[in-house]
Amino acid sequence: MSRKIIIVVIPIIILACNFLFPARESTAQETPISESIETNSPQKQSGLTVVRLHPADGDLQNMLSVEAQKAYALGEMPIVEFDATWCPPCQAIDAAFKAKNQLMLKAYDGTYIIKLDVDEWKWKENRIQNFEFEFIPIYFKLDEQGNQTGESIDGGAWGEDIPENIAPVMDKFFHNKN
Repeated sequence: MSRKIIIVVIPIIILACNFLFPARESTAQETPISESIETNSPQKQSGLTVVRLHPADGDLQNMLSVEAQKAYALGEMPIVEFDATWCPPCQAIDAAFKAKNQLMLKAYDGTYIIKLDVDEWKWKENRIQNFEFEFIPIYFKLDEQGNQTGESIDGGAWGEDIPENIAPVMDKFFHNKN
């Protein structure tokens, strides 16, 4: 008899705990690339972090401020990337990362990429809130407060959408190389 009571009571307690103390959901989806992609270069320490923000998560400027502070705490450069699933250069960049392309991994090393899909964020009249641009993908550097530094680069900067063209341009932009 007591065994039956235990079998009935324990699931009720577990359900009550889940109801009273639900698991906290994260608003941003972070993917530390250095942990999820194996590289052949053991000196690679800082890696890169990718976060996708969505309009339902809250105010964009507040989220950018939070993410920029996280980036600086990690010693990474916060970068906003506007992209779309239908964008050929965006697809090429994503494919290069999925293929663990070493040129791309090296170029993006030390960055904290904050991705925003232009369709989700309602890109209208070349603008999404205080970001103004004509082409995607486009990357904006942020300061520690999440504000634009005035430095940006778009997908027209490298020609054909292959890692051999993209990586050197992005490496120069991210790491201020002349």
